[in-house]
Amino acid sequence: MRRNGIAIIALSGLALAGCSSLRDMAGLQKKSPDEFAVTTKAPLVIPPDFNLRPPLPGAPPTNQLDPTATAEQALFNNSDPQTVANGMRGNYSMSEKLLLAHAGVQNADPAVRSKLTADSRSVQNANRSFTDKILGTPATPDTGKPVNADGEIGKRTAAKKAAPAKKEESGGWFDWF
Repeated sequence: MRRNGIAIIALSGLALAGCSSLRDMAGLQKKSPDEFAVTTKAPLVIPPDFNLRPPLPGAPPTNQLDPTATAEQALFNNSDPQTVANGMRGNYSMSEKLLLAHAGVQNADPAVRSKLTADSRSVQNANRSFTDKILGTPATPDTGKPVNADGEIGKRTAAKKAAPAKKEESGGWFDWF
């Protein structure tokens, strides 16, 4: 009789655990933030003369950009592609100029190649000793020449054949057998 009572209580607990309203009341429901509702806020700025006017009730903030307008400007640049294409220099046909204008070439950074070159040089000149220590690889100088794979295999197999591996004794009980 006692076992039946415990079993009934356990089964009813399991049945109630499946109810979403009971989960909400117990605080077991996961409430994750909406990643699309996250916007950046403008930094706080104090005017130099400290002359602040109170905001109007219900009015949107004057120091923040509208996220919808900002996204539309980023996606659909309202500059006329024909005007941009007519102002391009170079030996391009008009259709190529229009294609570049629609792609937004007028907004491209002209110094992007020099920035990428500087970044790749800084990566190449980085000290590799830390990663070599972590990976356990010896630091080998880069000669700029390709490695001869067949020659390397031949060198390593010759080194293995020349020096046979010695069995080291550990001094344990199993060395007696």
